[in-house]
This record gives sequence, C-alpha cells and structure tokens, in this order.
Amino acid sequence: MVKKIKVYLKTEKLFIIEPTDQQIIWAQDHWRDCHSAIPDKELQLKLKALNIFGYHYKTEKNKAVESLLGRLKQIPEKRIKFPVTKPFNFKYYIWTTYQDLVIYSLAPEKTYPAGWHEFEEDKEFPPNRAYLKLWEVFATQQLKIKQDDCALEIGAAPGGWSWVLSQYFKKVYTFDRADLAPQVKKIKNITHVQGDAFKINPDDFKDVTWFFSDLICTPEKIHETIEFWLAHSRVRNFVCTIKFKGDTPFEVIDKLLKIPDSKIVRLYHNKNEVTWIKQG
Repeated sequence: MVKKIKVYLKTEKLFIIEPTDQQIIWAQDHWRDCHSAIPDKELQLKLKALNIFGYHYKTEKNKAVESLLGRLKQIPEKRIKFPVTKPFNFKYYIWTTYQDLVIYSLAPEKTYPAGWHEFEEDKEFPPNRAYLKLWEVFATQQLKIKQDDCALEIGAAPGGWSWVLSQYFKKVYTFDRADLAPQVKKIKNITHVQGDAFKINPDDFKDVTWFFSDLICTPEKIHETIEFWLAHSRVRNFVCTIKFKGDTPFEVIDKLLKIPDSKIVRLYHNKNEVTWIKQG
C-alpha cells in the first residue's frame, strides 16, 4: 500500500523527507545515508578521503561551493550508448547545494547518478522519441527475455517501441487504430493489425509471452487490460506505461503493486506517467 511520507522541505528539484524504506515512485533518485555540512576545506578533505567518484546534482547555482568541491574526482556527464555493454556499476556519492549547505548521500538508489539517462539517440530510423523509454527499461531493469519469446504491443503506432522490440523478440504483434510508420512496418518479424487494442482475443496469440503498452488511456483502463490478460492468457511478463491526467488515482497504483512479481518505476524519460513492470 502506498503510504504518506512526511516532507520537511520541498524545492523545485529537491525533497527532504522522513527516512523510509518505501519506494519513492515519482522520484528521479532516492538518496539514503544523507548528510549535510558547511562547505569548507574540512568537507573537501572528508569527501576526498572516500576515494570514490562524486556526482554533482545541480539544484541551484553556488559558484563558491562548486569551485571547492569541483576539485574532487567527478563522474563525467556524457550520453549513454545503447545497447549498454558496460553497465555503470561502481560506488559513488552524490551531492547538491541548498542555500549555504552541502547535502550529500553515500547511498544513492539509482545505478546511473541521479537517474540521468541521456542516450546517444538514433535520429534517423525511429519514427518518434518514445523508443527512449524502452531503451531505458532494457538498460536498467534486467528483463529476462528468452530466445523463443514473442511480444504483443498495444498502442504501437507509429512504431518507436515496435522497432526496439523487433530487436529482442522472435516475433512482435502490434496493434493500433493507426498504421505503423513505413520503415517500421517493413521489419520482417513485426505483424501489425489495425483495430481496437482492447478487443484482442488472447486465444489468437497463444505464442505471446510478453505484453507491452505505451497506449494513451486512463490508469483504470490499462489496469483492467492487465488483469484481463493475466486471467485469460499465459502472458506473465509486462511492461506498461501508466499515464496520468489530473489527480493521481492512488488506488490504481495500489492495485498494480499488489500484483505478484511486479514493480512501478519512474523512468528518466517518463513524463506525467510511470512504468509498471512484471516478470515471471
């Protein structure tokens, strides 16, 4: 169940909250083992003694602090090449400034500092930028895809996700009222059907083992669709965007989190939405 967490401070980019083991779904990153300190030589020596890289999360400009701590070993901010062949897996600390203080964490949650996922984009083939969300899922969520797995994607047009899925699955079935972009439709292992994605009969796709959706619909509707496929198919693996408009229906979030072997993550490339993932 999603529980309320006390917030002590809220700025444009930073929340200071009570300690919790609960996943903070909407956070770009969650820093544990946090400390605050006056920016002086003593702090510089203390962080240097950690002998690990640091990452500066920029929340406000403070030239004096940046000059002091900028001399420490810093993680370079550069775009990520996909597919990720060398995952970021070394220990680091992360720091930011608030007024006259430095706040730093020795246990940030995200593998990539501050959840920063700027990829070297393919600006030629994909018909839209939605594929970046799926790249981030594949880069961070350790999806266990088997050689003979087949995927079904609803709300596929114009085909950004479809293009990515075609590189990982034996066969990809795509559904949308609109057609796919011509270059995506030509991909041999993609079969596209124009029609209502909510009227698909699972019995017609018994080889499907993964279900994907970036469809624009209410959280209630995608939850209903997920439950339908869980009840009427052998699909047990899902990656679905949960899109919001207006107030967040927390009761739907609770219901999704109660589904076994599932989680909700906030991707760097999510907008007013989160991503629900289930494996197994």
